[in-house]
Amino acid sequence: MILDVRNLTHYFDNIKALDDVSFKIENNSIISILGPSGCGKTTLIRLISGLEEIQEGEIYLHDNLVSHKKINLPPEERSISYVFQDFALFPHMTVLENISFAASSQKNKKQLTDQVITLAKIENFLTKYPHQLSGGEQQRVALARSIAVQPKLLLLDEPFSDLNTSLKKEIIDDTLHLIKSLESSAIIVTHNAEEAMFLSDQIIVINHGSIVQVGTPYDIFYNPKNSYVASLFGEINLYSTKVFDGYCSTPIGKIKALDFANGDNVDIVIRPEALILNKEKSPLISEVNGIVVDSKFIGNYAIVHMTVSDSTGEKFHMHSKVSGDFLPKAASSVSIKLDTRHIFIFSRN
Repeated sequence: MILDVRNLTHYFDNIKALDDVSFKIENNSIISILGPSGCGKTTLIRLISGLEEIQEGEIYLHDNLVSHKKINLPPEERSISYVFQDFALFPHMTVLENISFAASSQKNKKQLTDQVITLAKIENFLTKYPHQLSGGEQQRVALARSIAVQPKLLLLDEPFSDLNTSLKKEIIDDTLHLIKSLESSAIIVTHNAEEAMFLSDQIIVINHGSIVQVGTPYDIFYNPKNSYVASLFGEINLYSTKVFDGYCSTPIGKIKALDFANGDNVDIVIRPEALILNKEKSPLISEVNGIVVDSKFIGNYAIVHMTVSDSTGEKFHMHSKVSGDFLPKAASSVSIKLDTRHIFIFSRN
C-alpha cells in the first residue's frame, strides 16, 4: 500500500472543500480523481503532497504517518513528485539542466537522466529554455523532470488541459507508457472522463468535496452510482417518470425497473449509444419511433437529433449516437431499438 488517506475534511473560510474523504492506493497503480472544476480535486492532492496542511484526517505513505493536525512532513521528504497545471519549469535553465537538476540527488544521475530523456521523447530540444517550447514540449519536460526525482508517487494536476486535441492523444499515450515503465504509482487529477478511463487502473469520482464512487473504468462506466456519474462520460438523455408494476413508461418504450417499488419517482439516464436507429418509411409500423430533426457527422460517429413522443403525445428531444455513415434526413422517420447496457434508473428524491 503506497497511500492511505483517512477522513480528510478541509475548509477554506466557511466553505467545505473536502468532506470526510478516505481511499487507498496500491503500489504500481495509476488512479484518476475525476470531477468538475471546484469539486475539491486540487485541494486533495495538495494535501497529499504536503503543500497544504491538514485540518482533519490523516495521510499515510508506505504505512508511515506523514500528515495529521500536529504533523506535516515537508513535500521534499515524502518521495512525491508534483506536475503542476502550469508545468512550473525553471525558466533560467535549459531542458537538460531542468532534468539534471531533478536527478542531482540520485547516484546514477547520468544514466537516469539519459533514460528519462529517451522515455519522454525530448532529445531534440535539450538546449532550449522553457519559453522557447510549445505546450506539448513543456508537458513532456515537466513529466521528465518529475520522474527524474524517482518518486514513489507522482501527482499530476490537469496535465493535459491546455493541449490541443491531436497533440493531447499522443501526450496521454506517452504519459501512460512513461509511468508504466517505472516502479511508481500516480494520481491524475482530471475533469475529462475519457482521459481517466484511458490512463487509470481505478477512478475516484468526486463532487462537492465528497467521494461519490470508486471503481475500475469499466465498473464506473457500466454501473454508475447516480445520474451525476453517468453524465461524466458524455451527454445524456434524461427522462423523469414513475415505476408501475416493475416498469417505467418512457417515450422509447417500457423499461424494466428492478429493485424499485410501485409508485417510486425515478430519473432514467439514456446514453445516446442506447438508441439504435433504423430508417423507416411513413406511415410508421414500429411501436417505438422518432422523427429526425437533424443529423451531425462527427467522423467515426454521427449524432442524430430526433423528436419522440410518450403515451400522452407529449414530445421530447433526444440524441442518438450512431455509425458515422448513418445520416437520416430531417423530417424522416426512424425506428428505435434499445441497448439497455446504456440505460440507468435512479431514485429521484
